[in-house]
Amino acid sequence: MKITALGFAAAIALGLASFSAPASALPAAPGIAAHTSSDVTTVQYRHRHRRPVCTMKTVVQRGHHGHRVVKRVRVCR
Repeated sequence: MKITALGFAAAIALGLASFSAPASALPAAPGIAAHTSSDVTTVQYRHRHRRPVCTMKTVVQRGHHGHRVVKRVRVCR
Protein backbone atom coordinates (compact mmCIF):
# COMPACT_ATOMS: atom_id res chain seq x y z
CA MET A 1 0.00 0.00 0.00
CA LYS A 2 2.87 2.37 0.81
CA ILE A 3 4.50 1.65 -2.56
CA THR A 4 1.28 2.50 -4.42
CA ALA A 5 0.85 5.74 -2.49
CA LEU A 6 4.49 6.64 -3.13
CA GLY A 7 4.03 5.93 -6.84
CA PHE A 8 0.99 8.21 -7.04
CA ALA A 9 2.84 10.95 -5.20
CA ALA A 10 5.79 10.67 -7.61
CA ALA A 11 3.45 10.81 -10.62
CA ILE A 12 1.74 13.93 -9.28
CA ALA A 13 5.11 15.58 -8.56
CA LEU A 14 6.35 14.84 -12.09
CA GLY A 15 3.12 16.16 -13.57
CA LEU A 16 3.34 19.42 -11.68
CA ALA A 17 7.02 19.82 -12.57
CA SER A 18 6.31 19.34 -16.27
CA PHE A 19 3.60 22.02 -16.23
CA SER A 20 5.79 24.52 -14.43
CA ALA A 21 8.69 24.22 -16.91
CA PRO A 22 8.68 26.69 -19.82
CA ALA A 23 7.90 25.47 -23.30
CA SER A 24 10.94 24.65 -25.41
CA ALA A 25 9.35 25.38 -28.80
CA LEU A 26 10.86 28.29 -30.69
CA PRO A 27 8.25 30.73 -32.01
CA ALA A 28 8.64 31.90 -35.59
CA ALA A 29 10.17 35.34 -36.05
CA PRO A 30 7.76 37.88 -37.59
CA GLY A 31 10.03 38.79 -40.55
CA ILE A 32 10.89 35.22 -41.64
CA ALA A 33 8.73 33.22 -44.03
CA ALA A 34 6.90 30.17 -42.74
CA HIS A 35 8.99 27.72 -44.79
CA THR A 36 12.70 28.24 -45.20
CA SER A 37 15.03 25.93 -47.06
CA SER A 38 17.62 24.15 -44.97
CA ASP A 39 19.94 21.19 -45.23
CA VAL A 40 18.09 19.24 -42.56
CA THR A 41 14.92 17.45 -43.57
CA THR A 42 12.67 15.76 -41.05
CA VAL A 43 11.07 12.58 -42.36
CA GLN A 44 8.66 10.33 -40.54
CA TYR A 45 8.79 6.72 -41.68
CA ARG A 46 6.33 4.36 -40.12
CA HIS A 47 6.45 0.83 -41.39
CA ARG A 48 3.56 -1.15 -40.08
CA HIS A 49 3.14 -4.71 -41.22
CA ARG A 50 -0.42 -5.84 -40.80
CA ARG A 51 -0.81 -9.49 -40.08
CA PRO A 52 -4.10 -11.17 -40.85
CA VAL A 53 -6.31 -11.67 -37.83
CA CYS A 54 -7.68 -15.20 -38.02
CA THR A 55 -10.26 -16.91 -35.85
CA MET A 56 -11.86 -20.32 -35.89
CA LYS A 57 -15.58 -20.31 -36.63
CA THR A 58 -17.84 -23.29 -36.01
CA VAL A 59 -20.19 -23.97 -38.94
CA VAL A 60 -23.06 -26.43 -38.50
CA GLN A 61 -24.59 -27.85 -41.69
CA ARG A 62 -26.83 -30.74 -42.61
CA GLY A 63 -25.18 -33.58 -44.50
CA HIS A 64 -26.62 -36.61 -46.24
CA HIS A 65 -29.89 -37.89 -44.84
CA GLY A 66 -30.23 -34.82 -42.57
CA HIS A 67 -27.31 -35.67 -40.31
CA ARG A 68 -25.62 -32.82 -38.51
CA VAL A 69 -22.10 -31.98 -39.77
CA VAL A 70 -19.96 -29.67 -37.61
CA LYS A 71 -16.96 -28.05 -39.30
CA ARG A 72 -14.39 -25.67 -37.90
CA VAL A 73 -13.52 -23.05 -40.52
CA ARG A 74 -10.62 -20.59 -40.33
CA VAL A 75 -11.83 -17.04 -41.03
CA CYS A 76 -9.24 -14.30 -41.67
CA ARG A 77 -9.83 -10.61 -42.19
